[in-house]
Amino acid sequence: MIARAQSICLKVAVVTAVAQALAAFALKESYATTVIGDSASLIFTCVMVILCGLNSHSSTGPARMFWMLNAAAFIFLFSSYSYWSFSEVLLKKAASNPLIGDGFFFLVPALMLAALAFRPHSESAASDLRFRRLDFAFLLSWWLCLYFYFAVPWLIVVNNFPSYNRANYFLVLAEQSSVVLVLLVLWRRTAGPWRRFYGHACLGNMVFALANLIQGLALAAGKYYPGGIYDVPLGLGGLWIVYALALGSNLQPSSEPASAHSDRQGLWTARLGMVAIVSLPVLAIYGYLEDTAPAVVIAFRLRLILGAMFFLGALGFLRLFILERELQRLVNLTESSYESLKTVQERIALSQKLAALGRLVLGAAHEINNPLTAIFGYSGLLADNPSLTPQERRLAHEIQQQVRLAQSAVSSMREPANSSSADNPAENTSPAPVRILE
Repeated sequence: MIARAQSICLKVAVVTAVAQALAAFALKESYATTVIGDSASLIFTCVMVILCGLNSHSSTGPARMFWMLNAAAFIFLFSSYSYWSFSEVLLKKAASNPLIGDGFFFLVPALMLAALAFRPHSESAASDLRFRRLDFAFLLSWWLCLYFYFAVPWLIVVNNFPSYNRANYFLVLAEQSSVVLVLLVLWRRTAGPWRRFYGHACLGNMVFALANLIQGLALAAGKYYPGGIYDVPLGLGGLWIVYALALGSNLQPSSEPASAHSDRQGLWTARLGMVAIVSLPVLAIYGYLEDTAPAVVIAFRLRLILGAMFFLGALGFLRLFILERELQRLVNLTESSYESLKTVQERIALSQKLAALGRLVLGAAHEINNPLTAIFGYSGLLADNPSLTPQERRLAHEIQQQVRLAQSAVSSMREPANSSSADNPAENTSPAPVRILE
């Protein structure tokens, strides 16, 4: 169910998409179409940022981090559209440096991939957020390295815009395809509301990626103009993404059974990090052996790869350092738990011995008390016999006095035995003394 605030944002996006489509098909290329097309893009991105902000306020754990990273991604998308709109609407001319707008746009899928790496549907993902933040930095650095390797030198080193534009669009398509693939995997592994959200987000990003590719091809062919029909599929993809974000208003991370998914997640993260580091010297060799690139581009790429290897290597060592400290903490915790377990076991064994000793003392006291009671009774009968001499009667009373002392000693033995056998009341109850009837 979509909340009220999210429903209002969705209605705004629907009205914007309809107005954009009507203007694209009804109007010819003009300043008005440029204003409408750029305004529609800004409205879409504003709605996306607002929806992510609303969802983050109502979420907890990894889900909140997921929405915050998505909000950051759409802020970069808004910055990209704002740069183009400023040049086309206010300055009424093409942007002088497309690298700024394209750079903001390139960061959007990278941040979305980092957000998806947090697995917002699972509560267990919150247990290793430190490593996921490092994974986010690693992933973002690797994508930026690819962007500066393949696209940037064609613009800032040799000023070859066609080569730059082609490389830029293919890199963005690779990023967006990665987002769609990860969403598809999450859609298959989840159920309920999260599955519905991932499904619509996957379809929306797929339409958005294809529309962006079509727009780039039209721009290369000289057929694209802002606010034209090539912006309509992009608006449809944006509307679908807005709908998916509106579905996330009540999504919360849920507990999932401890399966191999989390272990596989960490394993795949380590493998991807290894692939990223190994790919850098491969890129360096490819750039060195490439015959079509100018020498200045090759030199730029080699310097970039050298710096990226040092930086990503430092991130890898930092991850290993944190992992080593975490393992040491777990080892210390295991040792402490083992010592505590040994202490508890020793106390339990001592308690069992004391309980057994208490039962033995109670049994012995019972067996001693019965003859004493009999002796006390018979000595009383003997003391009441009128045929006894005073000396014999005094001895009978002496026997009774010694029996009382013995019974008192037996009673003092039974008190600590009762306290040691308090866990079993049935064992603490001793038989009643035998009464000797005359």
